[in-house]
Amino acid sequence: MDINFSISVIKAITEALPITLSLTLLSFIAALILAIIIAMIDYFRVPVLRPICNLYVSFFRGTPLIPQLFLLYFGIPSFIPSLREIPAFTICVIGLTLNAAAYMKEVIRGSLLSVPIGQKEAAIAHGMTPIQSMFRIILPQAARVSLPSLFNNLVDIVKGTSVAFTIGVIEITATANLRASVTFNYFESYMILMLVYWIIILILERLESLLEKKLSIGYR
Repeated sequence: MDINFSISVIKAITEALPITLSLTLLSFIAALILAIIIAMIDYFRVPVLRPICNLYVSFFRGTPLIPQLFLLYFGIPSFIPSLREIPAFTICVIGLTLNAAAYMKEVIRGSLLSVPIGQKEAAIAHGMTPIQSMFRIILPQAARVSLPSLFNNLVDIVKGTSVAFTIGVIEITATANLRASVTFNYFESYMILMLVYWIIILILERLESLLEKKLSIGYR
């Protein structure tokens, strides 16, 4: 193993790490908001919007992430030239958001359905509107149920950022690949890259464990 090269790769990946973390954080927050909206549309069986949302979920769950990014970055702008000015980073966030939200919607929907219907009926009987009962009674309980699965989605987003280099975003995977392509030290580059991803996931798993304990205490 080339120690000097490995040190240079670690330094380069560290410099590119904020791009990967930004992609992850922005995509996760946007996907969570979108997933909650779509899940509530499905939960309340909103006419017209519900079948549209189901079609969206089916499409993004049924197609790979890379073609989705290519469609957003290369395909759609060919018909709408003004979209070519959108940075690749933004396109990647949009793509990861749309992809992740389709999976997270199903997680949230299942969590909403896990809350006993009697609690919703009791809230309405006490004068709450369906929307009030959703935000005050149902969603807080559903959040606790959905937490492990949502963290799995977050992990998937972290790993999904590795395809951002296919549309020119220089995150940690692109950095490792560029370094390896110059010196042909592929083993060192990709091993260090995998270790960095592993460390990120381990940190997220620890955060999930702490959050679950905190929520468990709140429900005792």
